[in-house]
Amino acid sequence: MKAGRCLQRLAISLLSLTLTLGAAGVQAQTQSQEDAIVLSVLAYRPQSAMQQQYRPLTEYLSDRTGLRFRLVVQDQESMSRAIAANQVDFFLTNPSHFLLIRSERSLTGVLATLLRDWHGQTTGSIGGVIITRADRADINRLEDLKNATIAAPGTHFLGGYQAPALELESAGVKVRRSSKVIYLGNHDRVIRAVVSGDTDVGFIRTGVLEDRLVDNPDLAEILKVINPQDLRGYPFQVSTRLYPEWPLVALPHVDSRVVRRVASALYALEPGDPAARAAGLAGFAPPADYQSVEDLARALRVAPYDQSPRVTWLDVLNQYRGWVLTVGILLALLVFTTVWLGRQRRQLAQEERRQRELIAGWPQPMLMLDGSELVDCNRAAVDLLRYTSEASFLGKGLAAFSQSIQPDGEIASQKLDALLRRVQLGDMVTTEWVYLRSDNSEVWVDMTLAPVYVHGFDTPAVLCSWYDITRRKEAEERMRLAVRVFENAREAIFITDSHGVVIDVNDAYQQITGRDRQECIGSLPPMPIDEGSAILIAARKHGVWTGEFRSRSREGRRLILNLTLSSVFDEHKDLTHFVGVFSDITRLKESEKKLRTMAHYDALTGLPNRVLFAERLHQSMAQARRHGYQLGVIYIDLDEFKPVNDAFGHDAGDELLIEMGRRMRTVLREEDTLARLGGDEFAAIAVNVDGDEALEALLDRLLAVVVEPVWVADHSVAVSVSVGYTLYPQLEELDADQLLRQADQAMYQAKREGRNRYCGFSENLS
Repeated sequence: MKAGRCLQRLAISLLSLTLTLGAAGVQAQTQSQEDAIVLSVLAYRPQSAMQQQYRPLTEYLSDRTGLRFRLVVQDQESMSRAIAANQVDFFLTNPSHFLLIRSERSLTGVLATLLRDWHGQTTGSIGGVIITRADRADINRLEDLKNATIAAPGTHFLGGYQAPALELESAGVKVRRSSKVIYLGNHDRVIRAVVSGDTDVGFIRTGVLEDRLVDNPDLAEILKVINPQDLRGYPFQVSTRLYPEWPLVALPHVDSRVVRRVASALYALEPGDPAARAAGLAGFAPPADYQSVEDLARALRVAPYDQSPRVTWLDVLNQYRGWVLTVGILLALLVFTTVWLGRQRRQLAQEERRQRELIAGWPQPMLMLDGSELVDCNRAAVDLLRYTSEASFLGKGLAAFSQSIQPDGEIASQKLDALLRRVQLGDMVTTEWVYLRSDNSEVWVDMTLAPVYVHGFDTPAVLCSWYDITRRKEAEERMRLAVRVFENAREAIFITDSHGVVIDVNDAYQQITGRDRQECIGSLPPMPIDEGSAILIAARKHGVWTGEFRSRSREGRRLILNLTLSSVFDEHKDLTHFVGVFSDITRLKESEKKLRTMAHYDALTGLPNRVLFAERLHQSMAQARRHGYQLGVIYIDLDEFKPVNDAFGHDAGDELLIEMGRRMRTVLREEDTLARLGGDEFAAIAVNVDGDEALEALLDRLLAVVVEPVWVADHSVAVSVSVGYTLYPQLEELDADQLLRQADQAMYQAKREGRNRYCGFSENLS
């Protein structure tokens, strides 16, 4: 009675929704395909998966034979009817179903046997797999299946029923007597039934479990295989002995020339062909021997070997005429009553089925509550919360699937009780609600609760509908987060219109520029003065522009800013805004400048150090080679520097070095380089010199300026220098270190000759 009330309430609620939303008509157009060759494939998995798997094979046959093939995926009953009506030309099915069709129709025989491929391993055999949940500690052997609930796709599935049934018969378990077998139509439903716990055990064919593990690796932890067989070289898990794979059969009405062309195309199918890869095939082989399948069907006494000799009606009539007449009258009355009752039930069932189909197929999640208890729901509601079946909902309340504390701070169960009381008083309420999916993830819905009145019932049922608003809520949260980031970021952020005029700034922007928000809005952002419009053009063209430039704050403080300017486009790819982010890198640049100075210049004299001297020497050598002039490398060492340092102290020595560097720098030209190598040693590069004479004239001036007295530490001191030099290029190619060593050797020769002089490098120096 309770189920009847629910059905009536569902019917009225759907009628109300239908009147509200309006009627929608769908007009289907069909195209005649009488000239196409029909290949029918048994649907041992869902229709969509089979279509995707075998459509490339039909396309391959069409291309290979020059004929037009059409793929039809059918269950066993539909395929048998289509074959009986000559609506199929070729069919591919499991061996057990093939035997059944062969017993009912005249066939020409098997055209080819399918070869399956799994990661490079080829097999032409099929077996059965017995699966159960991994947490079922009570089911580990075949003997444990006695009295178990078993899911199978159907009785005429070789791997999905007959092969496992024979193994159980051999183990003493009479499947059809001691167990309850439920037939679900395909292997995927069998796996779902076992995973959800609706059945204890499932029968599937080999290869299906491996296919499902590719899509859902978690099944390896959820399921286990009973009676696993260790068959060397066989790529799939199996619980039974093996039998020949699926046959591909041609119907007798097909022209023999077409059959030969199809057979040739099938045998030519290579494992690497896209059609073979899509169907998981390695190709087709000549027909296998299906005698073992016949023996299996006979052992199980399944169709077509389930018939036994029967007594004819003529025999019965001759022996039991009176009883037959009486039974006939009773049967006629029974048939009349049955037909009348059946017609009434069919009408009621059709109406109920129509209503249920409307609910089940409705894209919006819908549920029906009797009081606070769920009594029905559609598939959309189950999918939204990611459960496996409607049974997971029935008998529970909405609070069982709700987050315990709703975002407004109220307790879910208390808030639901208040809402349901309002609905039972006749109100329709709408509210936002947070549910928890089966994986504990949150889903936001816009929930509507409406009363459903049924004649004869005082208390209305409650129709609950959900509208998923999770994406909207996530977008709102991202927007709030973006606003917080915009307001609290330490980098300056600004937004402009498509012409570069500022329309919004954050606090960091105001702090760096020294301007308040009102002054910033409507003005141009900081940009290089000479590149402002070019930057906007570059950002518009490339999507982003990044660079550094100098600017000033409102108080006149010099700034160096690092700016990234990005373009923002709408859904039509039209530019709407620019977003800029810049930071003040003034201190960073000053630090970099100090570090570069410390790395390349002598701290005492301010002259280039040894590192910078080596870099400039390499550059000068390259320029000399490129432009064809000579350069001189000069090595300078102060004479009698140590006595001055010892007599007057290190401060006096430092003053002397500074003064000597200044004097020598005045002698050299602007393009020349003078460096302090360390201690009292200096080096110089004289570029574009005209031979030894021009260089020696320069060195004469250098010696003259150095020997002039220097006033240090309240004393007048006089020092001299010993100078060695060499020219580049030479007959042999030298590197910078060799040139400096040559000048060093020449400098030591000048010291040996008496100091206060210069000496050029020659090969005779020792």
